[in-house]
Amino acid sequence: MLCLTCHRVRPALSRADYTAERAWLIVRRGLCTCSGPPPRHAARPAAVRKHARTAR
Repeated sequence: MLCLTCHRVRPALSRADYTAERAWLIVRRGLCTCSGPPPRHAARPAAVRKHARTAR
C-alpha cells in the first residue's frame, strides 16, 4: 500500500481498496504522486498553442 520511493500511500487500484486504514494512512503520511498519470487539465505545450492560432 505504501510507495517504496516516497513512503506515502499509493493510489488505489479499485474501489475495494478504499478502506478506513487507507484513509488514516493518507491523512498521516500523504498520498503518493511519484508515478501517477498526468492531470487531465494539463496545459498544452507552447509549440502546440502557437500553431493553433488562426491567421488574421
